[in-house]
Amino acid sequence: MTNSSEIKERRSAPDRRNCPTPFASRHTFRGGQRRTVRRGTDRKKHLFVDLYSTKLWIALLTVTLLSLIDAYLTLTLIEMKIVAEANPVMAFYLGYGDNHFIVVKFLVTSVALFFLCLTQDFVVSKIALAIAIVFYLCVIIYEVQILYAFQSGLS
Repeated sequence: MTNSSEIKERRSAPDRRNCPTPFASRHTFRGGQRRTVRRGTDRKKHLFVDLYSTKLWIALLTVTLLSLIDAYLTLTLIEMKIVAEANPVMAFYLGYGDNHFIVVKFLVTSVALFFLCLTQDFVVSKIALAIAIVFYLCVIIYEVQILYAFQSGLS
């Protein structure tokens, strides 16, 4: 049985674990081997992984789909002159047309989700992703209720 000091002496290169996985590396986009933070001492640090779970991908796709459904319902309600866009930034892009509105909404959501994906092990990121799902579900339910109430009032 050898102790850690003997192992350290036999190494020809510095310990690779002294340098954590960076925020973005060659493994971020091409795949790597670090799926989770394994050591208890490392869990207290902000480390990045380069493999992502199916659960995370499902959550990211869910937020993306909910965002696109929200965009569709928003455009439908605006076209029917029931509501106006409440977000001034999105209202600005809506002034340039529906396509600009959808593209900007998708890009803003995608960039936010990209950073949430990279920082998946941070507590703040997990909370933010859950809040985004709940927020979009509430907005979509609200928009469907408005649409339903308007259509019920017409008949």
